[in-house]
Amino acid sequence: MAHLSINCRSKVLGMPVMLDVLMPQRKGNYKVLYLLHGAGGDHTTWLYKSRIADYMEKTDIAVIMPSGNNRFYVNNEHGKKYFTYITEELPKMCEEIFNISCDAKDRFIAGMSMGGYGAFYAALKCPGMYAGAFSYSGALDIGAMYERLSKKDMFAVFGTRQQLDEGDYDLKKLVNKQGANDVDKFTEFNIACGEEDALLPYNREFYDYMKCAGYNVTYEESPGGHDSEYWDKQVEKTVERIKLW
Repeated sequence: MAHLSINCRSKVLGMPVMLDVLMPQRKGNYKVLYLLHGAGGDHTTWLYKSRIADYMEKTDIAVIMPSGNNRFYVNNEHGKKYFTYITEELPKMCEEIFNISCDAKDRFIAGMSMGGYGAFYAALKCPGMYAGAFSYSGALDIGAMYERLSKKDMFAVFGTRQQLDEGDYDLKKLVNKQGANDVDKFTEFNIACGEEDALLPYNREFYDYMKCAGYNVTYEESPGGHDSEYWDKQVEKTVERIKLW
C-alpha cells in the first residue's frame, strides 16, 4: 500500500486543495472509498486518529481523504461549492490519475459526524453514484445542528435558518424527493452511532425515517461516544464490509 499526500488546485473551489490517499499496489481497478472528516478536522484526520492505514493493508480498496474545511460538503450559500467538488471534480480527477474503478458498484463514501452528513447528502443527491454510504455519529438532523453550533459558522454555509429550511440541505427533504416507486435501491445506507453520543436521538429518528420511506438502510447502535475511538471501530467494519461487496 502506498500513502500519497497531494496538493493541487481545484477549479471548482478556486483554491489549492490537499488530500491524502491510500493506494493498493496490486492489480489495479480498485474499489474506492471517499472518507470524509468531521468538524475541526482536515484531510489528515483519519490517518492520525484511526488505524485506517492498517485496515487497508492487503486489500484492493483505495481510500481518498479530502478536506471539507468545516463547510459540511455542500454548496455554500456564502462560500464555495464543496458538494460539486466532492461529487464531481474530485472523483473525476482521482479516476484519471489513479488506477481505480469508475464503476458505481465499486464506489463508496463514508464520514464521521459532519462527514456522516456529507456522505449521506452526496449519496441522496446523486442516486446511483455510490454502492454504499456510511455515517458514523452523523450530524443527520441539520436543523438541529444549525441551532447547536456557531450561528456565524452555520450562516456562512447555509445562510439564514429560513434559507436552510427552504433549500435542499435537510436529509429528510432529500429522502422525500424520490417517490415511493423511485427510491434508490442501488445504494446501501449504513448508520452507526454510539450509545453515549449526544446525536443518538437524531440518528435513531433518521434511520426510522429512511426505513419507512423504503430505502435500503441498516442501523447499528453500540457502546461508544462522539469520539475517534468509536469511529475507528466503525471504519474497520466498513473496510471489512467493502472487501466482501
